[in-house]
Amino acid sequence: MVRVPTAALGESRRDSLAPILLVVGTGDGDDVAALRRAAGRAARDLAGTEHAIFALPADTAERLAAVAEGALEGAYAWSRRVPEPTPPLARITVLTPLGPLPRTLLRRSPANAGAPELERARVLAEAVTATRDLVNDPPAALTPAAFADYARRAADAAGRGRKDGRLEVEVYDDKRLKADGFGGIAGVGHGSVHPPRLVRVTWTPRVKATEHVALVGKGITFDSGGLSLKPPTSMPGMKSDMAGAATVLSATLAAARLGLPIKVTAWLALAENLPGGAAQRPSDVVTMFDGTTVEVTNTDAEGRLVLADALAAAVAEAPDVVLDVATLTGAQIVALGERIAA
Repeated sequence: MVRVPTAALGESRRDSLAPILLVVGTGDGDDVAALRRAAGRAARDLAGTEHAIFALPADTAERLAAVAEGALEGAYAWSRRVPEPTPPLARITVLTPLGPLPRTLLRRSPANAGAPELERARVLAEAVTATRDLVNDPPAALTPAAFADYARRAADAAGRGRKDGRLEVEVYDDKRLKADGFGGIAGVGHGSVHPPRLVRVTWTPRVKATEHVALVGKGITFDSGGLSLKPPTSMPGMKSDMAGAATVLSATLAAARLGLPIKVTAWLALAENLPGGAAQRPSDVVTMFDGTTVEVTNTDAEGRLVLADALAAAVAEAPDVVLDVATLTGAQIVALGERIAA
């Protein structure tokens, strides 16, 4: 990527171009993945800029959506950072031969209600932004209870006034988790003063759904390893151990906002894994939601415990598809690298 001041170009070109040209390569091709990455890279580099025009190939609906989504996702800054970050790129215009020229995107504004591909890109980008904000939040602010409260507020906002379906939220507190047999989630949360939660968020379209998809997300709001304590150098990033729960929540809310004709149920398994006086111990045996008993040999394997409970609850509803999202082990990075999800 190269910045080219138009002052460096010929005199005849200066008046017809923006003050700065940003030249971004797309690698070996201009497929949608390459276009999305290129637009995102450009938008990140343009932080602090008021307005940018994207002239990447956008001659099909699929390419237009890729450029728009990449640009919107690249124009991100953590909204709750103190002190405030450099503001992200504020306004994005995409040049395209499809329909009226140009197409302008305003973040967090329904400015393209008449352009389905851009509206979809905006909804998906805002879902990614919400997920990133949750992952960036400090663990003292995003406890299991705070996460559950956020999920309820976000679902209320996304479902308000919808006529094409309904969003429902159910929160299992620590007492209900124990009473209903969620021994994995309850056990992981024993060592923290912040009790665990299980959150169920369901999008049910008004039209008869052809499929029911269950999304299960690991939501460890901070992972110290429990009594099997992690090394200090391994802990700073452990606030992000709830990224799976943030992802499935945002995906379900996006499905509702897009009015997808598919029933989607998100299960957020939320707990804080700390070595308090009541923490579960290696050699403890816990009973999962489906009745399976599990011996805990390492309390830093907490993700498998909370996911096992949430997966058992999800499967009990007999969905057509079950997908879990988790930050489970660094071994997957060793196997697949930084850019491929396991």
